[in-house]
Amino acid sequence: MMWYIDNPSRRRSEQQSLEALSASVPWLTPVGWRNDEAARLIWDADIHVSSETFPVFLRFPNHFPHSPPSVLPRGKEERWSIHQYGAGGELCLEYGPDNWHPGISAADMIASAYRLLHGERPSPEEARAVASRHDTSLGQNLRGKFSRFVVTQELKDTLDGIPEIAVLAAKAIGLFHGDTLVNIVSSITMPDGMVWSATLPAPLKHGYERPIAVFRWPSNNTAPPTSSLKTFIAAVEPSGTRLSAVLYALMVHGTRFRAYFLNSDDDTVSVVAVILPQVTAVRLDESHEALRTKTVAIVGCGSLGSKVATTLARSGVGRFLLVDDDIMLPDNVVRNDLDWRDVGMHKADAVAAKIQLVNATAVCTRRNHRLGGQEASGTVESLIETLAGCDLVIDATADPSVFNYLCAVVAVGQKPLLWAEVFGGGFGGLVARHRPSSDPDPASMRRGIESWCAERDKPVERPANRYGGGASAPAIANDADVGVIAAHASRMAIDTLARETASGFPHSVYIIGLSKGWIFNEPFETFPIDLGPPPDSASQEAVDRKDVAAEIQELVQLFKEHRDATYPSLAESEASSA
Repeated sequence: MMWYIDNPSRRRSEQQSLEALSASVPWLTPVGWRNDEAARLIWDADIHVSSETFPVFLRFPNHFPHSPPSVLPRGKEERWSIHQYGAGGELCLEYGPDNWHPGISAADMIASAYRLLHGERPSPEEARAVASRHDTSLGQNLRGKFSRFVVTQELKDTLDGIPEIAVLAAKAIGLFHGDTLVNIVSSITMPDGMVWSATLPAPLKHGYERPIAVFRWPSNNTAPPTSSLKTFIAAVEPSGTRLSAVLYALMVHGTRFRAYFLNSDDDTVSVVAVILPQVTAVRLDESHEALRTKTVAIVGCGSLGSKVATTLARSGVGRFLLVDDDIMLPDNVVRNDLDWRDVGMHKADAVAAKIQLVNATAVCTRRNHRLGGQEASGTVESLIETLAGCDLVIDATADPSVFNYLCAVVAVGQKPLLWAEVFGGGFGGLVARHRPSSDPDPASMRRGIESWCAERDKPVERPANRYGGGASAPAIANDADVGVIAAHASRMAIDTLARETASGFPHSVYIIGLSKGWIFNEPFETFPIDLGPPPDSASQEAVDRKDVAAEIQELVQLFKEHRDATYPSLAESEASSA
């Protein structure tokens, strides 16, 4: 239903207010009412400013009065004001979607249009600028801009130190996104011959890199002319550096940056949009600073592990060990944090690239191995030792055999272990954490969780191949299900890494509901499980000192026999000495 049919009293009120305005001022001449092809109500009028007449039409939106009418040129595609959305576009008036309320009338909009046009043309011989009531956003300014240069704070600081006039050779990476081409300066050869390189993610450097020129223009000079490429080059090249060899130039002019596209085919220079560094804002609390030096091992880079890895990278974790032998397949796109660009890659390799795109300084070690699978014993042993050196180990596999290996890892390294699982069917999930000094050993914790469920006559029903599905018991869990559990797991991981003493989580195990079913009465119902502290070492049975000595002697003998078998000449030498 059109507003003017549904709300006839408002239509009558708008008509009366426009008639009253026309009768009270000399600058407005009404023309009449009509409808456009979309059945919107239109009012035509002429606004007289100085010696000029501006034919306008006021267009009511179909959902008026919940949004404002528009005032536009009538009959011609003209640009009347700098406060106008292009030639023939609507005038940017004092009232708009950001400050509109139903108490404003169409007559108020027409009066605002007159103030704008009269303010810019107070007399036939005079033109003035009218202050804008608002600033456009960066996104609004870049609409329709195909080529863009990104100036990072690091690049700005570097360019602030280059000398004036000298044109420096540089390189930029071009990233094509269909409707936009984003250019990022990757290196600059400085006047002394040293090469400055930008801090960029390693995967980003696989983009197309091409030569550009950068230079600083004297701040008290007007910008170089852009009437033609020849005049531009003549003004910029007193040093003899040839601009004709590049397509782009980036100029620093006082506190401003300008970028140009240099087209030698038609002797033209086009201005390219520049994206300046934004004001630095602190987005993470001080506790996250400690994450830079931490190493996190993520075993399993599937749906859950990939999401946790990306979140921890955004949170500032500086080092990762990624363990997974699996390949990213097209079917995995439905849940994994990776996408079609990574199909065919080892998941650990692809997740490492994703981490570095998020956190350029992060260091990733990848092991394309299956923990608990058919791997050489030496490989598994080396992997366990590497895992034991990490600050936190995360099991994102929901695989009992992997969990058993990781129990050995944390026992050797005395490091925390966090594991998470999405239950088959997507009705809920589990997040659990073991800290050596605060919780029972992981195997005991797992048994405690199962006992807690069994006591309530609600054992967890797991599919043959976990939530990823299996031939005998396929399971369903969508990306949102996995994302919820991954977010909870990531938050507990950050707490474990950032808090040296008291944790923000009073329990180490949480069962989280995603839908009604099993033990959950409704979505997001959460059950913390208290498994108590680790066993008191003083209460454990004391081992006789003689027994300990005998065990050590037996181990020494084993090492000696291994040495003698490996180095027989050494054994013979010891025998002769004896």
